[in-house]
Amino acid sequence: MRKEIYNEDKYKSQIQKYALCCDDFNDGVYRKPREKATLKKYIGYNNKYFINGFVFDVDHEYGAIAWDMAGLPKPNAIIQNTINGHAHLLYALKIPVLKTNSSKIKPLRLASVVQCGFTERLKADKSYADILMKNPLNIFEWRTTWTDIKAYDLYYLADFVPDVIRKNDSNKRNIYGLGRNVNLFEDLRVIAYKNILKYQESKNEHEFYNYLYLTADIINKQSNSNNPLSHNEIRQICQSVCKWTWKNFSKKQFSIIQSKRGMNNVGKIKNTDTKEKLEKALRILL
Repeated sequence: MRKEIYNEDKYKSQIQKYALCCDDFNDGVYRKPREKATLKKYIGYNNKYFINGFVFDVDHEYGAIAWDMAGLPKPNAIIQNTINGHAHLLYALKIPVLKTNSSKIKPLRLASVVQCGFTERLKADKSYADILMKNPLNIFEWRTTWTDIKAYDLYYLADFVPDVIRKNDSNKRNIYGLGRNVNLFEDLRVIAYKNILKYQESKNEHEFYNYLYLTADIINKQSNSNNPLSHNEIRQICQSVCKWTWKNFSKKQFSIIQSKRGMNNVGKIKNTDTKEKLEKALRILL
């Protein structure tokens, strides 16, 4: 049982070999070997490859018990500032969510649901960038409580916020955190599908990528004007969309998709005709 508990050792194993860290934000953020980084006041937990878990920045005196007040499950770690009570709440994931070119959109979308939903319910800071967190291994700066429970399943956490993302979807200006990445990915892939064939004719993948990047940059500035994605985040999304679309899309594939759509439309027409005939027959009978 003890092996399954998420503890200090498991947390440390998820820190990158050279991790972002700092003691004072005014002095800048830098990378240090893991052993040195874990001595710092702030440290990078998630990275550009994996979402290891969710960190929420609760800036009020009851930060350590905000999860209980909101009716949410117990965090794996509570890292509290003993002076003002503010805290970071860490929910570790049993299976980290991949963020590379080969990542799937469904887990990222679900991670966005959890991040947005928990932020709302905890009344946590929406502008928290989740680049650095209060280092739970630094016992001289923070009061850390490890709750001795297992890391969480993503789907289990999502059950606590079933309706939050629906509200956010109706107004994209309210989207923050991972939701911005997911929305940009979704918008960009639709544009890529519509425009790839003309770039494939000239066999110029580089121009296709440049086109997607410029488009993504415009979307980012329009949709995330108050909290835009970084250059690296935009580049990563563009690489993912470009690589997958170039590899999997072709004139043949486009014809297959069009054919399937045509068949579906025929089916809808037939169903509509049948429905109209049934309604006419009922009117006669009645």
